[in-house]
Amino acid sequence: MIDLACVPRRRADVRFRRVGSEAVVLVQDEARVLGVNDVGGRVLELADGSRTVDALLEALGGEFAVDRATLEADVLPFLERLLAAGAIVLSSAGSDGP
Repeated sequence: MIDLACVPRRRADVRFRRVGSEAVVLVQDEARVLGVNDVGGRVLELADGSRTVDALLEALGGEFAVDRATLEADVLPFLERLLAAGAIVLSSAGSDGP
């Protein structure tokens, strides 16, 4: 389960590229392709293993005109879907690995 203290990180085999206002995500090991919107692409950019979900939400709040409650309601389930799709892994804040 995703909580605000988790640290999301793209898996090493995940590649993505922005195409206009969307991003195309390739999970190479699983030959999976996902399409995400602009905010989803930004979530993937921020999911680099350097910040907690809470810090990721703070960064998004500074970039998009969306209140915190809406961000949490949209981004937490999106992170769950990315986790289920094998696009990200989670670690605990302060740990060195997943």
